Formats: sequence, structure tokens, C-alpha cells
Amino acid sequence: MLALEELASTLGPKERVWSLAYSLLCLTLSETLSYRRAADFMNRVLRRPEEDSLKVSTLAGFTERVGNAIQDYLQAVSEAVLKDHHLEQGTAWAEGESPIHDLVAQPESTPEQKWWEDEIAKKVEEINAQREPREQIRNSERLLRVESPQDKCCYISIDDIGVKHQKETRKDGGNKNNKYVQNTVIHIQSGDASYHLTASSMDNACQMLVAFLLSNNMMRGYLFVFLADGATKIKSYIEKYFSFHPYILILDWYHLKKKCKEFISLSLKGTKEQKNDYTRSLLRMLWVGNVQEAISYLNQLDGSCIKSSYWLGELTGYLERKKPQIVCYALRHGLGLRVSSNRVEKANDLLVAQRQKHNGMSWSVAGSSSLAAITMLTLNNEIDQWLRTQSLSFSMPQGVPA
Repeated sequence: MLALEELASTLGPKERVWSLAYSLLCLTLSETLSYRRAADFMNRVLRRPEEDSLKVSTLAGFTERVGNAIQDYLQAVSEAVLKDHHLEQGTAWAEGESPIHDLVAQPESTPEQKWWEDEIAKKVEEINAQREPREQIRNSERLLRVESPQDKCCYISIDDIGVKHQKETRKDGGNKNNKYVQNTVIHIQSGDASYHLTASSMDNACQMLVAFLLSNNMMRGYLFVFLADGATKIKSYIEKYFSFHPYILILDWYHLKKKCKEFISLSLKGTKEQKNDYTRSLLRMLWVGNVQEAISYLNQLDGSCIKSSYWLGELTGYLERKKPQIVCYALRHGLGLRVSSNRVEKANDLLVAQRQKHNGMSWSVAGSSSLAAITMLTLNNEIDQWLRTQSLSFSMPQGVPA
């Protein structure tokens, strides 16, 4: 009886006690349709008269409360995990004699390592045989450090996605809020399993990520491979939260390619085809990780083909800054390893863009993040568990395709 009273106390003035199936249907529709269309669908299916119809505001309020409850739960779980490991709340830094250092160890070397080094050498020789000297893979430890099939790897893709921010309703016609509401999305992959996390800030998302990895015993013996679009903010947060653990940070090939094309277009004269030729030459050097050769190539261009020295300088500066994140994509691709953060780009689309980025739509921070949280549970196959128990496993599923 007490449970029913507690449930009733959370309902809005026009809400009833909704069944599990009814709640699931409302949330599922709200994930994919506008609240107006979702409410209209429910009313037509249930054949409710106007005076007894499900109101748009009722549906939106219910969805937002569920989403907020999910976020509060995940934050509480994350804080508890961090506290158990003596990690500072708000930063996840070690406090005093934290047992976190006992959990972290470099991935162990295996007898198969020599076999993997031979495979790398063969692949390098195969790639170099087809390329000019300046476009060949250099024997650099940084470029050739790639995870082996024997390594326990966790691939983590991180990105921010923004949707249009709702204006505040103010009688004095006050200033607009920030133009965009940001959500941070994280895709975690280990073997054939994957998991999604989302939060309304990079800080919260990274704390949640640390807690998730600790909860799933993925700190010891794992190599973390981060893939991102090169944003300085993402790099800073990875350094902040994972400086104690071995990791590789890879600049997504698609974003590197896109940036180079944009800068070449702004920097150089010529027809579209001529600019494409410059871009192809540059990218062939970057594909094998030869950043210094790429910078030298740009610096040695004939002055007659330069349209803007400023933008050319911006391009060389960009490559210099991103050098530590630019890997040997040719080798990784040849070995069947990831070179892209496309998993999180897809997650952005599924969690936020498909529902929230349409003409005329604008969102509050709470409204946007709550919808993203509900969709996150659907992708993680946890929405039924949440509605039944108001709890989550917060664990990597087994045998689920990444």
C-alpha cells in the first residue's frame, strides 16, 4: 500500500496510475514522435473522448520526470562507485591511499606478442611497396604501437551534440539563453558487446564512464582506445580523468580528412580538381601518420598557388597540435582495427538528433537530456528493467553486437 501511495504522490494533477505496458508505450512513442503526435496516437488507439484524452503536457511531463529519475539514479550510482574507490567527487581524482592504483596495470605481455610484431612488419612492408618514399610508413614506435588480438581492449568514443535551446519566457523580453543545449554521448565497446552513456555535461559523462569501467572490472589489464573528433575539450577531459591509466587517443580519420579539405579550399588557388590534387597528396601522407612530411609539403608549396597564408598557417598549426593523436591509419586499417569514431556519431543520431533536431524544435536542458536518457536505456535494452524495478544493471551486456 505504501508503494502505491508513493507512486501516486509523483503523479501530475491529471495523471492516473499508469501500467507498465502503458508507460512503456508512452515512452517509446515519445522517443520517436513529437509529444503532440505521440499523444494524438495514444488517444486514437484508446478511443478516448476529448474530456478524457491524454494531454500533450501530461505526456511531456511524465517523460521528463522518468528521464530525470534515470539521470539522478546513474549519478547516485556513479558517486557511490567513486566513493568506494576513494575517488574525489566531482573530479574522480584519487584521494589519499586510493585502491584505484591497485586495480590499474599495464596490459600484460603474452607469448603471442612476437607473432603480432611479425604480422605488423609484414603489413608495413606490403603497404610501403605500393607507395612513394614520403608516403611510406616510418618505423616509429608511436605510429606502430597498435593493440594486438591478445590485448583486452576497450574502445571508447566520445562526442558532444547540441540542439536548439528554448527561449526563456520572460515578461520583460529578457535575453536569450545559450543558443544550444549540449548532451555528451559515450559509446563503449569491448569485444562484441557495447554500452551507451549520456549526460548533460562532459564532466558528468566522464565521471559516469570511470564508474562504469570500475563497476565492470575493466581497469585491470585493459588498454583503453579513445576515438574522438579532435576537439580540445574532449582531449582535456580524457587527460583529466584517465591520466592514471594506459590509453591511446586517436583522431578520427573522417574529421581529419574533413578539416584538411576545408583548410585547403581556403588556403590555395586553382580549380576544384587542382585543390583535390593537393588534398589527395596531403592525405596520402597523413594516412600513414607522416605528419612532419605533410607539414613540410605544405610549407614548400609554390607561393603562386597560395591564396591565403593565414589559412595555410592555420592548417599547419592544426596538424602540429594534433600530431600526438594522428596514428598510422593505413596500418590500423590493414590490420582490421578501428580508425573512426563513427560509433558515437551513430549514437548521437539515435540518442538525440533523430528526435530532437527538426525544424522548429527547441529544448530546455532538462527536456533534452531526459529524452536522451530514455533513448539510452532503449539502446542498452534496459527500459523494461527500469520501469519494473527503478534500477539499472550498469553493466556491459554479453553477446550484444557493438
